[in-house]
Amino acid sequence: MANTRKEFLIQLAVGGVALGTSSAIASFLASCSLPTEPQGTNLPTTNGTVSDNQITVDISSGSPLAKNGFAIVQYSGGSVLVDHADDGSYHAMTSVCTHAGCIINQYNSTSKEFVCPCHGSRFSNTGAVTNGPATIALKQYVTSVNGTQLIITLS
Repeated sequence: MANTRKEFLIQLAVGGVALGTSSAIASFLASCSLPTEPQGTNLPTTNGTVSDNQITVDISSGSPLAKNGFAIVQYSGGSVLVDHADDGSYHAMTSVCTHAGCIINQYNSTSKEFVCPCHGSRFSNTGAVTNGPATIALKQYVTSVNGTQLIITLS
């Protein structure tokens, strides 16, 4: 049985919508693909304790943060990224990528950037976006040093 002109036009419209939808999905997936090669090395980890909305982290000689360096600090409520900069200052920021919520656990020592393993977003040692797909900087936390303890305030 032959299609009527009306049935033909409906089939043509449905096919166009399906084609347009699949093109949009393919475009989205291409812009948000997994990295094809390692972007950085896994961050060293250290533990912190939390009390009164502050994380306390040991930064004595055995800590990955004792000398200029970087680490992921794990505590009972999650984790934060910490960079001990060349000028002696400490930068602490959320470890949750602002693009898709993945945990940032890599660091590229050549470019000195934190790297999200999910889609390759990169962030400076202060949390600024240096390469997308993320477009929003990482939330920063105030830090202070008391002897051999780094204090990170989570507000």
